[in-house]
Amino acid sequence: MGSAVGQFSQFLLSERNASRETVRAYLREVSELRSFLCASAGKDPEKGRSGWKSVTAADLRKFFTAKYPGRKSSTMARKISAIRSFFAFLMAQGEIRGNPAVSITAPRREMRLPEFLPVDEMMDLLRSLPGGGEKETRDAAILELLYSSGLRVGELVSLGREDVNLGEGTVRVSGKGRKVRVVPVGDKAVRALREYLADRRHGEARERDALFRNLRGGPLTARSVARILDEALRRVAVGRHLSPHGLRHSFATHLLESGADLRAIQEMLGHASLSTTQRYARVNVSHLLRAYESAHPLSRAGRRS
Repeated sequence: MGSAVGQFSQFLLSERNASRETVRAYLREVSELRSFLCASAGKDPEKGRSGWKSVTAADLRKFFTAKYPGRKSSTMARKISAIRSFFAFLMAQGEIRGNPAVSITAPRREMRLPEFLPVDEMMDLLRSLPGGGEKETRDAAILELLYSSGLRVGELVSLGREDVNLGEGTVRVSGKGRKVRVVPVGDKAVRALREYLADRRHGEARERDALFRNLRGGPLTARSVARILDEALRRVAVGRHLSPHGLRHSFATHLLESGADLRAIQEMLGHASLSTTQRYARVNVSHLLRAYESAHPLSRAGRRS
């Protein structure tokens, strides 16, 4: 029988259907804990009779306090979740009787509203996209598609040519947990994709042809997409930084402001829970309150004007 950590890795891949990025993140946290326990207690929990059975909640509190002082609550929540999942797996395997991580809680998360571009700035950004060669048409297609569909940047760079149906105006997306959804794409994005694919050098035939490729013919990375967006923002001088995820936020916020149904937005974004999508409702309420305070005669701001 292999190590507990090795078995946990196989469980995440086969039973939980977790992405390889999630598996790496979880195993990194377990590896950090193992190293900490070896250094502080002088025992390797992967070896010996007691193994992981001897780990207590107090040990875990010491670990999180020593390794991650002052980390953001969202970061701590992810790390605690990874450790809690590992011990839950050990319980299910009969290796331990109780989960020492269940009493470990992360600091309360601050509710942060998503960053997004107002509609007029978003339109200025898209209008500013230059034409030209393959790079320019590719960059325009990327930004048009991100805003038109609300894709995560990881979903975008994972798209294959076969995932795009320009005739129907849809893309097939493999999202979190490898869940597949079909997302509609607007006419402008379809035109931008057609132009890009017409300009794109074919290169070598591959089993799975990445939709967006770098100039050497390899698949584009999320970091490259962030650079493309930064260049576009500098071009229109909007005076703000925005990550590619901000285009996803802009997509959802603008749909909600235009009266789209929250459930439909949830489906397009690929959110497992409606509560995640409801963040955009808070953005919309915040937007309405600012408009009220600046314009209504009974508001404080309105009385000053």
